[in-house]
Amino acid sequence: MRLTATVAGGIFGLLGAAGQAFFHVIPPPAYGICIACHMRDLVNWIVAHIYPIYGLKGGGALVIPGGPVSYNFPVLTVGGILIGAVIAARVNREFRWKVMRVWWQKPWAEFFLGILVMVSALTFGGCPIRTALKAAYLDMTAILGLIMIGAGVFVGCQVLKKLT
Repeated sequence: MRLTATVAGGIFGLLGAAGQAFFHVIPPPAYGICIACHMRDLVNWIVAHIYPIYGLKGGGALVIPGGPVSYNFPVLTVGGILIGAVIAARVNREFRWKVMRVWWQKPWAEFFLGILVMVSALTFGGCPIRTALKAAYLDMTAILGLIMIGAGVFVGCQVLKKLT
């Protein structure tokens, strides 16, 4: 039997529901596949377990904001997405390295651009879906963030067209 996306989604959906029912792993509302928020929660979980005095529940002087799901369980979505994408690309013979020779593709520039993306995502509300929901409530930061997401997608597409 070949594992299709529908079957895999159904299996993992049932596993997620079982995790909620048996282990009380309850994500916050509007918690989708937002790499910035999930990375924040993974870092929060690590910090809370290295330094329990400064934990997420406010036992010490520092209270780290984050989703309630990150209090007791590590959020491994980022690793799961990366591993799943590599496996899917290998299985479908679509995996290939792409090297772009432009000034911003140096390791130091990629590092700082990654920091800029993460800070911007957390400032403007996380993922585009959450940003759109906040913009519907006329949150000016979210409206600006939604405009910036659109501009970034447009510029990114134009750069990729020119380089490929």
